[in-house]
Amino acid sequence: MNADNIWWGQIGNSLRLLARVTERLRDHRSAVLSMPVRFPWRERFYREIDIRRAPYSVARRLKRIAWPGKGAPGQFVLTTLCPLDVQADYWPGQTYGEYLGSRRNLAMNDYDIWITGVHRKSDLMKWVEFVTQYHAAVGEAEPHAVFLIEYDGPPMKTGGVEQISCQVERYDCRVFCLEMAAEVSGTVLRDYQAELALRIGGSQPELCAALLETGNRLPEAPLDTARQVLSRARGSDGYPFPALSETELTSAVWLAAVVLLFPLMERYRIAFIERHKMELSRFLPISNSNGDEVTEPFDLEIGALCYIIANLRVHLFAPAEVNGLRLCRRIRNQLAHNKPVDCADVEAVMSL
Repeated sequence: MNADNIWWGQIGNSLRLLARVTERLRDHRSAVLSMPVRFPWRERFYREIDIRRAPYSVARRLKRIAWPGKGAPGQFVLTTLCPLDVQADYWPGQTYGEYLGSRRNLAMNDYDIWITGVHRKSDLMKWVEFVTQYHAAVGEAEPHAVFLIEYDGPPMKTGGVEQISCQVERYDCRVFCLEMAAEVSGTVLRDYQAELALRIGGSQPELCAALLETGNRLPEAPLDTARQVLSRARGSDGYPFPALSETELTSAVWLAAVVLLFPLMERYRIAFIERHKMELSRFLPISNSNGDEVTEPFDLEIGALCYIIANLRVHLFAPAEVNGLRLCRRIRNQLAHNKPVDCADVEAVMSL
């Protein structure tokens, strides 16, 4: 399966980003695209924009050009996109933006110009200044060039040039992991797979995808699988993923189990008490592990419930319920002491 199909075809914010960028091109409005350094499936993003702009851009060309990181943006546009006679007519008394914006017979007026490779705030400031001067010179005249500036440097304001955030949100990664896990796994462990991928991969959808593509190996041996993925896998840009320390990996795996299992065990505790609150009330009051007196059944923690079962009237409760409580107590204690949980135990808790 193609993970980029899910990211660019099923995730709400990804679809909204495609729509926002397409609308700017449709309306002939320039913008700055504020992007992370590692943008997920960048080439697929480009293709999706190309597809969406095709119906209304028959008379316009889209040109993606890498900024070399030196010189003036206006001079770069002039020498890259304009013929020699237009370059020769430029007089330094004007800014490049004023000159290019005043020329009505340029082929670039029918271009959507997508600039990549802008990394520094100083370079973005120069591009914003050029684009602002260009549009001021153009005024209401049509057609005119549209500029999209990809920028992956520190945050900064861009004045009158609109800025579109292309940042990856954590909740988008969560939805992505759940959607992809549902496709690669047909077992009860898919929620655990998704949580592991999210906690290890963080806000890197391509790393999350590489982890999920290992299938059942991820929940069965999360640490070994994560090490292998981090040492061998590459992103769509061809570069390896950032390394994670053993402490970071162990913490991520532990947190995945905590986040997933603690609510399930708490739900099981409450359901058990709801079914047996009348019987449990007969054994109250009782002291909890802190020495406090418990007088209400719903205040009974798992440890206290197991104490009642073990020392008082165990025959009141079905063996399956008793085994479920004992499982929850053992897993809770393991997690409370930062110990890993076996895949089989995770599945047992999720099956309660």
